[in-house]
Amino acid sequence: MEASELNSSSELRLKVLKGLSLGVGGLAVLVAIGNILVSQSYIYASFVMLYALYSWHVYRQTAKTTIFNGHKYIMSASLTLLVIAGTLLKPTDTGVFFWTLIFPIIYYLLLGHKAGFLATVSLFLIQMVNIAFQFDTEQYFDMITMMLNFSFCYVTIAVVSHAYEINRVLAENKLSKLATCDPLTGANNRLALKHRYKTLQDQQAEFHLLVLDIDHFKAVNDEYGHDGGDVVLQSVVNTMVEVAGSDNVFRQGGEEFCILLEDISHRDALAVAERIREGIEQTPIVYQQRAIPVTVSIGVTQSEASKCAQDINRQADANLYAAKAGGRNKVVA
Repeated sequence: MEASELNSSSELRLKVLKGLSLGVGGLAVLVAIGNILVSQSYIYASFVMLYALYSWHVYRQTAKTTIFNGHKYIMSASLTLLVIAGTLLKPTDTGVFFWTLIFPIIYYLLLGHKAGFLATVSLFLIQMVNIAFQFDTEQYFDMITMMLNFSFCYVTIAVVSHAYEINRVLAENKLSKLATCDPLTGANNRLALKHRYKTLQDQQAEFHLLVLDIDHFKAVNDEYGHDGGDVVLQSVVNTMVEVAGSDNVFRQGGEEFCILLEDISHRDALAVAERIREGIEQTPIVYQQRAIPVTVSIGVTQSEASKCAQDINRQADANLYAAKAGGRNKVVA
């Protein structure tokens, strides 16, 4: 799975924003023209045309590699205000009011389930008040009928939209976990490491990289078989997770792992590495009633703003090789 697929929520929101800005923006031009020619609502038409121009601007922005995250909120809010204003200014039978029914879908797709839920409930309450203003006191029965019909339709669409978004996010998270998790050990894999590197680089964050290799792992596989080797790998990861946290442990391949530690001093990073080394050495690993002695060698390096991820990795690997050359079961920085 490619990196872009792991960020499918952002891509979906961008596509929705692009489609909304093009489709609804183009329709807004026609609405503005209609308000000028048919009902002579010049002020309302002016606001609709401003929305159309903003939509065109957002559509052009979606073609760029980066886009202002606030556009989706501005787009949602401005379109909402236009429909609310249209409901207040025009009779219900003109049809502007019925645009309200599409908003739960837009909110959930564009804003996510939390902001989408708040926006959906807020618009529902506002439009219920708007309905009340559309009727005289003598039209009480008509008002109640209108409110009930609107409520049933709006709530049904909102519930379906909410359920869809929740299940979509859950499915996406499961796929993301499968794509970034090593199935044997439960550690994060190389793809997850790549994303973490990119995040740290974008944030220009300082971090320490610990590269760990199990000593004489081939001999373990030869003597105890691959099943015994798998037990050793799982035990080593469990110890690393206990010390450094599951989010920071990555399997690079075979018996080699790495740990990324953010916002930590060099002294503390060495202390973490030493705790991991001692923990693995002192943790009994039993396979088929036989004890398997396990030690690890660890190379530690500190990030520098001038170095790319590959250079930092090379330095950590060099320290790891130095630890192995120095007799193994060591930490070298």
